[in-house]
Amino acid sequence: KLILLDSLLQEITMFFCQRSSYSRDLETSVVSCTPSKRKVDREGKKTEVAGFEVLFEDTVFFPEGGGQNTDKGFVGDREVLEVSRRGESAIHFLNGALEAGTKVNQTLDWERRFDNMQQHSGQHLVSAVLEKDLSINTLSWWMAESTQNKVGVSYIELDSALTPDQMKTVEEKCNQAIRDAVPVTVSMYQLGDPELEEGHTRGLPADHAGPIRLVRIGDIDSNLCCGTHVSNLSHLQAVKLLNSESKKGKHYVYFLVGSRILKYLSNTFDRERALTVVLRNGPEDHLDLVDKMQKSLKVTNKTNSNLLKEIALNEAREKKSISPKPSFFYFYRGEGDSDYISTLTKEMEGELVIVIVGDKGSAGQLVVTGTGDIPSKIGRKLTELLEGKGGGKGSRFNAKINDYKNLNKVEETIFEVLKDAE
Repeated sequence: KLILLDSLLQEITMFFCQRSSYSRDLETSVVSCTPSKRKVDREGKKTEVAGFEVLFEDTVFFPEGGGQNTDKGFVGDREVLEVSRRGESAIHFLNGALEAGTKVNQTLDWERRFDNMQQHSGQHLVSAVLEKDLSINTLSWWMAESTQNKVGVSYIELDSALTPDQMKTVEEKCNQAIRDAVPVTVSMYQLGDPELEEGHTRGLPADHAGPIRLVRIGDIDSNLCCGTHVSNLSHLQAVKLLNSESKKGKHYVYFLVGSRILKYLSNTFDRERALTVVLRNGPEDHLDLVDKMQKSLKVTNKTNSNLLKEIALNEAREKKSISPKPSFFYFYRGEGDSDYISTLTKEMEGELVIVIVGDKGSAGQLVVTGTGDIPSKIGRKLTELLEGKGGGKGSRFNAKINDYKNLNKVEETIFEVLKDAE
């Protein structure tokens, strides 16, 4: 999901996590605890989990919002799986119950929080330099989640395209500001305060009330924001703009900040070493070698496809020579492809033809052609037999199949369908 600029997400209530972004724990009290179910992120996949929605008097955990991902951690021995905002409240989704009224100790997953702070403050910095130096405005941004095996690459949506030279300029200016250790401050103001006039905003909600947070990065940027931020740009370590692209009339720049750069570099180096072992040459030759292998594979695939067409033609001729003519023609070939299928169906046009290609360990294909509604009837039965999914009307039925253990029952099933249709 895209997140609009942070100024849309100011709060009436300022949580402890916003008042003290570098704090890692907090003693507070449980207000309420209710059984619930939610879909939470597990290594990049949403999984429904049973747990408890808990409200505390205050919280060290930042609830997802303003472009920043949810904090995680523990309350005692209960894991905090997700934190979200509901009105003015932060609702914590835990894997265990807590008794209302009891005092508890919240412990933040600091590595995750600091990473979130780096990405969020880094986005503010990149967007500010883009606007100030190039008059390129930020429309929205998305903070990626990292998993155990993949570093999350975030992006900013821009109002115009970014050239490679512009990317280089922006990256250099951002990193110079980091080397200059520019301070980042968070101030609180009431609506209408003249100090807010210098802050970037897309407009506050009509019913907004209460204090507003203004995040300043030296004289580089002032932005209304609800998130947690580093106190000094030096804590970002570095900013890396990876690439930019334009698609469907929208423009994006992809970036990494701080520890994600080191993890990304480490993962890239590990893959490079693994490729060096597989390809048996140095990293500087990988691209040329893979290009040669792809060209060679293309030639091999074309040769195989032509051979399969020849095989299909020979098989079709053999089947058509059978006397007396059978009620249907069944073909199976593990290494078959779409050209093999189309050659058979074309050569056997007008006949009831069943073709299955594929072998164990890979998805296969089923095609049934003929006249009337028989192809659909046979196709549905075989799809059920082979645990596939597909459809069709009239003279052709197509399906993807996943299980080959019942291949020996295919002809028996076809006979049964034809018998029922008599």
